[in-house]
Amino acid sequence: MSGILNTTGAVSGILGKSVLPAGVTGGSGLTTVNAANIASGVLPVGVTGGSGLDASPLNGRNMIINGGMQVWQRATATTAVVNDTYSTVDRWKFWESSEGAYTSEKHAMSLAEINTTGHSQAIALNVTTADGTIAAGQYAFIEHMIEAQNCQHLQWGTAAAKDVTLSFWVKSKIAGTYCVGLDKMDSTAYYMNREYTINDADTWEYKTITITPTAGSTTLITGAGGIIVNDSGIGMELRFGLAWGTTYHATTNTWATGDDFSSDQQVNWMSSTSNDFYLTGVQLEAGSVATPFEHRSYGDELAKCMRYYFRNTGGDTFIAGQLIPSTTTAALGYSIMPVSLRSTSITLSSGSIAATRVDDAATVTGLTYQSGRSTNTTIGYDVAGSSFIADTQYFLTGNGSGAYIAFDAEI
Repeated sequence: MSGILNTTGAVSGILGKSVLPAGVTGGSGLTTVNAANIASGVLPVGVTGGSGLDASPLNGRNMIINGGMQVWQRATATTAVVNDTYSTVDRWKFWESSEGAYTSEKHAMSLAEINTTGHSQAIALNVTTADGTIAAGQYAFIEHMIEAQNCQHLQWGTAAAKDVTLSFWVKSKIAGTYCVGLDKMDSTAYYMNREYTINDADTWEYKTITITPTAGSTTLITGAGGIIVNDSGIGMELRFGLAWGTTYHATTNTWATGDDFSSDQQVNWMSSTSNDFYLTGVQLEAGSVATPFEHRSYGDELAKCMRYYFRNTGGDTFIAGQLIPSTTTAALGYSIMPVSLRSTSITLSSGSIAATRVDDAATVTGLTYQSGRSTNTTIGYDVAGSSFIADTQYFLTGNGSGAYIAFDAEI
């Protein structure tokens, strides 16, 4: 059967197993699964390729959204990170409480970097104000939050709780020991930190870390407190540390109930304005083996990001929403979302927008979100402005450069 790739043969984990499409039988010329295919991540759906690989399909295995840093709806650079905010790359939150400051920006990889990492974009962090001594309660880190219903396949809270493996590409001006944290936030909160080493400054390095449910001989994750509720709240938090005060220092590779975000070996990345930090290719998956990075199309990644934040820009063109004025200064409006938002509890923001119809325009001075007129797919709001004609249909449009309307349903 020319052109059909089939899988039979003896490979660890699939000894003697014939894996064929329904109704297809083996025959001369069919290709067998071999070690090279397994090493490159080429496996049929549902086939386990040896010890450590999770049995779930390889497609959809990465629990991280925008791990390849492709989507930047808010901005491609920020002058200074503001603590506890999403400001540039989608799904990555920034934290900074030291006496220093750092910026985040989009980094376009050179051909040499693409050749090394397989990624075209990364996030670049740069220290702009140094803090040579981090106080006990101070910190600097970036964070990714994972929705609880996307964690169910891990079976945490049961005796069958699965390992998870983190993999990523990293580069920094300052070599040494860094810490990542994985926190189980839903129901009872449990915390874990793991060290990794950047061996050479200014060099892209690939790291893999496997975290077990019983690390440190604990039973927190395999007991009832380890359950992650199947809802749209926070299931896990993944944290890349840049600097940690002693308040957050704890034993590494042990599940605990306190804010054990770092070991005492974490470098102080905030120590010099010469320091930078680059990150891309972040993947978190079930199992004890890091598989090749799951490259998703830009459209797929954008749609996943839009569940949490959708920003529409338009210059002088149509942006979003229909308006029906009730007076010359007020209107009711709504916008239909391109995907179902995570929550109807959202933050609505806009800038430089107007209301237009066929032969005139009205000024828009503000939008106020109305939960009672909203669903996950249709968002209602009250519109304040002037020069509306009552009972006439308008549309939200841009009013020059910088025009946007944004719907924020982030965790």
